[in-house]
Amino acid sequence: MGKPAPLYVLAALLSLLASKVTDAQVPANFLPYGYGDIVNPISDDGSSEAIFLQQPFKYFGRTYNQIYVNNNGHLTFTQPLSAYVPYLNSGLDIIAPLWTDLYNVNGGTISYREDTSSAVLAQVTQAVHQYFPHVPFTATSAFVATWESVPYYSGGGLVTFQVVLVSNGDRSFILINYGDIAETGQVWLAGYNTVDSVNSFTIPAASVPELSSSSNINVNGRWSFHVDGSLNLPANFLPFGDGDVVNPISDDGSSEAIYLQQPFKYFGRTYNQIYVNNNGHLTFTQPLSAFVPYLNAGIDIIAPLWTDLYNVNGGTISYREDTSSAVLAQVTQAVNQYFPNVPFTATSAFVATWDSVPYITGGGVVTFQVVLVSNGDRSFILINYGDIAQTGQVWLAGYDTVDSVNSFTIPAASAPELSYSSNINVNGRWSFRVDGSLNLPANFLPFGDGDVVNPISDDGSSGAIYLQQPFKYFGRTYNQIYVNNNGHLTFTQPLSAYVPYLNAGIDIIAPLWTDLYNVNGGTISYREDTSSAVLAQVTQAVNQYFPNVPFTATSAFVATWDSVPYITGGGVVTFQVVLVSNGDRSFILINYGDIAQTGQVWLAGYDTVDSVNSFTIPAASAPELSYSSNINVNGRWSFRVDGSLNFPANFLPFGDGDVVNPISDDGSSEAIYLQQPFKYFGRTYNQIYVNNNGHLTFTLPLSAYVPYLNSGLDIIAPLWTDLNNRHGGTISYREDTSSAVLAQVTQAVHQYFPHVPFTATSVFVATWDSVPYYSGEGVVTFQVVLVSNDDRSFILNNYGDIAQTGQVWLAGYDTVDSVNSFTIPAASAPELSYSSNINVNGRWSFRVDGSANSCDTCTEYEACQERSGVLGCVCLDGQRPNLEFFDAVESCASSTGSISLSRCQLFESGFSTETLHLNDPSCRGTLEDGRLLFNFDNEDHICGTTLTSNRTHFIYQNAILSNLRSNDQSIISRARWMNITFSCAYPLIQTLSMPMGIRAEGGVISQEVPGQGRYEIHMVPYHDAQFTSPYEGEVEIQVNQQIYVAVEVLGVDESQIATVLDNCWATPVNDIDHDIRWSLIIRECPNPEDGTVEVLQNGNGTTSHFSFRMFTFSGNSDRIFLHCQVHLCLVNNGRCAQSCEVGYRRRRRRSLDFQHSAAVTMGL
Repeated sequence: MGKPAPLYVLAALLSLLASKVTDAQVPANFLPYGYGDIVNPISDDGSSEAIFLQQPFKYFGRTYNQIYVNNNGHLTFTQPLSAYVPYLNSGLDIIAPLWTDLYNVNGGTISYREDTSSAVLAQVTQAVHQYFPHVPFTATSAFVATWESVPYYSGGGLVTFQVVLVSNGDRSFILINYGDIAETGQVWLAGYNTVDSVNSFTIPAASVPELSSSSNINVNGRWSFHVDGSLNLPANFLPFGDGDVVNPISDDGSSEAIYLQQPFKYFGRTYNQIYVNNNGHLTFTQPLSAFVPYLNAGIDIIAPLWTDLYNVNGGTISYREDTSSAVLAQVTQAVNQYFPNVPFTATSAFVATWDSVPYITGGGVVTFQVVLVSNGDRSFILINYGDIAQTGQVWLAGYDTVDSVNSFTIPAASAPELSYSSNINVNGRWSFRVDGSLNLPANFLPFGDGDVVNPISDDGSSGAIYLQQPFKYFGRTYNQIYVNNNGHLTFTQPLSAYVPYLNAGIDIIAPLWTDLYNVNGGTISYREDTSSAVLAQVTQAVNQYFPNVPFTATSAFVATWDSVPYITGGGVVTFQVVLVSNGDRSFILINYGDIAQTGQVWLAGYDTVDSVNSFTIPAASAPELSYSSNINVNGRWSFRVDGSLNFPANFLPFGDGDVVNPISDDGSSEAIYLQQPFKYFGRTYNQIYVNNNGHLTFTLPLSAYVPYLNSGLDIIAPLWTDLNNRHGGTISYREDTSSAVLAQVTQAVHQYFPHVPFTATSVFVATWDSVPYYSGEGVVTFQVVLVSNDDRSFILNNYGDIAQTGQVWLAGYDTVDSVNSFTIPAASAPELSYSSNINVNGRWSFRVDGSANSCDTCTEYEACQERSGVLGCVCLDGQRPNLEFFDAVESCASSTGSISLSRCQLFESGFSTETLHLNDPSCRGTLEDGRLLFNFDNEDHICGTTLTSNRTHFIYQNAILSNLRSNDQSIISRARWMNITFSCAYPLIQTLSMPMGIRAEGGVISQEVPGQGRYEIHMVPYHDAQFTSPYEGEVEIQVNQQIYVAVEVLGVDESQIATVLDNCWATPVNDIDHDIRWSLIIRECPNPEDGTVEVLQNGNGTTSHFSFRMFTFSGNSDRIFLHCQVHLCLVNNGRCAQSCEVGYRRRRRRSLDFQHSAAVTMGL
C-alpha cells in the first residue's frame, strides 16, 4: 500500500482497551446497531463484499442495486474504494460520512445491515418528515452502516459515526450521525459527491471533532440530505408514489383504461373510466397520444400541463384512486374552503402525478399533479404545480369539453409561472368545479351523499318512506311519508298530480308543486338524518326563528330537488324541504336555490286535510322564491306545523343539555346532588328527586300517583297526578348557573318580592314537556324552577298547555309537618295555564326558605314603614338613644364578646341587616328582640377578631362593617357604609387569695371591670404531684406534709394566653397585706430561704403548679392563708416564664414546731 507499518500496535491496543471504559455513550439519534449486523473484515484499507440491496437506492438520478462499505469511512456503489486520502472529483458516486485513513486492525467495529423492520422504518420516516416537511414519503428500506470506536491509522484517538440510507424506491435520503470524533492531524473529508460532481457537498467543519456538534437540520451531530435528485414537492401536493400504479415508459404513451370505483361526473356526463396520458392530460373515452396541445379537440379532457413529455429519459408518471379517510378528509377540507356554499363530502380522490418528467427537447423536468375529487354528484379538480422548467415547446394548461361549452385555459405567460399562479389564493394550485351543477345557497343542508334517489319517472314518487322519528303535522302523527317528483310531500299516499290545487283533501307540504320531469335530468333525493352535525344545525335554526319555543331536534328529514327541469323545458329548479322534529314539536324549512322562470302553473306552501291550516307563499313569479322569506333569510321559509300552542315566554330554556328522566311508569330520577344547597322552610337539602308524576322530593323518590296532603315529606308539586311518559313526552332537568339564566330569575324575584334583597346563585329547572296523562286524555306541559342563594329560596311554577282530565290532581307544596302548605286554587287543571298569584298568566311564585318577612318581627317599640321603597321596622318616638352608635350595647366575658345594635336605627339610617357583618364577612348578625346581635369567641367562631396587648391589658378587637358590593358597574357609590370598632379588654395582672376554712372548697375569683372583660382564676390544693386528687370537704394536713397547689385561669384561649405566677405568700390571717407573711414564690421562682418550695409548671399554659411542705406561724393560729399574684402573658410574644437557677435548697430554720401534731383544716 505504500503506507509505513505501524510500530505502535501494542500501545494502540492498550489505549483502545482503556478507551472502552471511558468512551461516551452513543448519542440518542443513532439507529440501533451491532445486533444482527454484518461486520466488515479487519483489514487495512479494506472493504465489504458487494452488498446486494433488497430495495434499490436512487442516487441523483441513478438507481443502484448494490453498495460497498469501505473501511476508510465512505460508501461506493459500483466498486470498493481503498483510497485513504480523500479527494474530490473521484469520478464515483460516493457518500463519505468521514473519509480518512482508519485502521480497524487496531480495534473498533465496522458493521452494516439493511433494515425493513417496522420500528426502524417508522423512526426514519418520522425523521424525513421532520427535516423535509413538504416531501410526501414513507420509508420502505433503511441501510445502516456504523463505524464504532475505530482508530485513526496514525493513532491518537477513535471515531464513532453512522450513515443511514433511507429509501422508498423513488425518494432517497441520507442521515449522517456523529458520535465522539477524536482530533487528528490526518487529512479528512465529510460529505458526498457524484460521478460528474454536479451534486457535491462538503460539511463545513473547522476541525474533525466539530462534526459531533454541527448540523444542517438543528440536531447536534446529525446531517441529512435528499439525494434521489428529484426536487422537493410543495406542501399542497397529495401523497403519491407509495402504492401508485406507474405508467409505462413510452413516448406519447398512456395508461390502460382505468376503471373508477366512484364514477366521475364531468359537466353533465358521468364516466366510469379514465386514461392518464404521458403528455400531461387525462381523457375519459380513449387514450390520446397527441403531443401538440389544441383546443376544440372534440373530447372531454383535463390538461394540467399538455406538452411533449418524455418519460423514456426519466421521471415517473403514476396514479391511484384513493378512498382512505385521511386523503378524503384532506380534499373535503380543500373543497369546503374553496367552495364554501357547496355542501360536499368526498368519497373518492383520483390522483395522477407527473414526477420529474423531462421535456422531449431536454432542458429540464416538470412536476405536477391533478386530483379528481368526487362524491358521485359533485365533482371538482385540483391541479397542483411543483417545479416547472422553462421550455420552448408548445404547452397548454386547463380543461375542455366535447362541445367546448365548458372550457378554461390557465392564463400563465410561461410554464414556470404555473408554479406560483392560482385561482384560489394558494400558490401553485388551481381548483375547479366540473360536475356542471349550479352552486347551492348557503342555507341548504348537505345532500346527495348517502341520499336515496327517487325513480326516474314522469309524475312518479318514492315508495312509502318509513320514518324513524314520527312527524306530527297539525295534530296528526305520521310514521311514513312520500316524496313526489312534482315537488311535494304527502303522508298517506303518493300523489301524481302535476297541476297544483288547494283543498286537495290531504295533508300536503309543497315547496314547489308544478310539473317537473326528472326523465330529462336532475336528481330528486331524500334521507332521514340523525347525525349530530345536522341536528345541531336545524336546532339552531329553529331556536333562531322561534325563540320562545324550547326545542332540540332529534330528526331531520331532507328532500332535495337538484336541477330538475320543467316538463315544458325552459330551465331547471333546485329546492329543498326539511322536516324537523323531536316527536312533539314539528317545523318545516323550505330552501330555494336557482328557480327558472316558467309559464307552467305552480304553487308553494302547505295545506291540511280540512284546509283549516293552509298557507301559500306570496311570490309573484317562481324565480322570486329564491330571494323571498318569512324569517329574513333570502330563499328560506320556515313554519311550525305540529299544531301545538307555543310555550309561554316565561318558561326558562330547556331540553338542550338537560338530563332526561327514565321512561318509567311512576318512575323518578336518581338522587340529583345539588351544587348549591336549597333551603326549604328551615331545612337545607343537598339533593333532590324529580318524580315522573309531577312533583319534587328531597329525601327519597316518591312513586305515588294519587296526590295527598300531609304526606310527611317536604314536597313541591307543580302538578301532581298520574302521568305516563311511556306514551310520550319528556321529563328533564338541569342545575343552571349560567349568567343569563341567573339574571333572568333574579329579575323575576325582584319583581315579585320587591322588598327582599336577592341575587340568585343557582337555578334548578325541571320540565314536563308534553307528557300524557295515564288515562290518555291529553298531555301537559309545565315547569318548576328552584331559585336560590345561600340564604333565600324561591320557586316559580310555569304552566304551558294543560289538558283537561278526570284524574285526581293537586298543585302546590307541602312540608314534613304541614305547617307550611299551599294548594293552588284552580277549579280545573287547564285553569293553571292562565292563573297566577303574581299577575303573570300561567306563573305562580313562592318564597320557601322559611325566613320571616321584614316587618314580621317588629317589636312593640317599632313600627312597619316604607323608607326609600323598602319596608322595614322604624323606631317609635323616644326609642332612639345613642344615635351615633345605633344604641350599641357591648358585653365581654372570657374570650367571647358580643355587641348589639338597634335594628330600627339601622333601618332608618339606610342599613339592611343582611349587609352587615364582622371582620369576617361570613359572621353576620342575628335578630333578637329588635336588636341585631353579633357574637365572637376566640375558639370556634373567631370572625376576624384580633388579639393584642399593652402593659396592663390584653385586648380582643373586631368591627361591624357594611357590605359595599354594588349590583351595577358604576365606579362610584353614594350608599352609606359602616365601620364600628369594638373591643374587650382584660387586666393582665391579678392577685388571688385562698382563705383557710372548715371545708375544703375551690377558691374562685371573678374580676368584673365596667366596660372591660371578665375571666376567673381558681386556686385548688391537691393530694398528689399528678394533680389528679383535689382536697374536698373537711380534711387535715399534717405539718411538714407536702401540699400541691394549682392556679388555673378559666375563660381565656389557652392557645394564645399563659398563666404566670409572679409571687405567692402565706399569712396567718385572711389579709393579703398582713405584716406577718412567709414568701413561697418570689419573682416567679421558689423562695431560696424555703427549700421545700418547688415551681412545677409556670407560664406554659393557663394552669401553673407549685408545692411546699405544710407549716404554721409560731405563736399564731394553726391556720394559714395563701395568696398569689399572677399575670397573663400572650404566648406569641415569646417565652412567658423565666428560668429559675437551682439554688441552696435547705430551709431556713423558722419558729416552727416540726413535731407539733395539731391538725390544720384548710378550705378553699
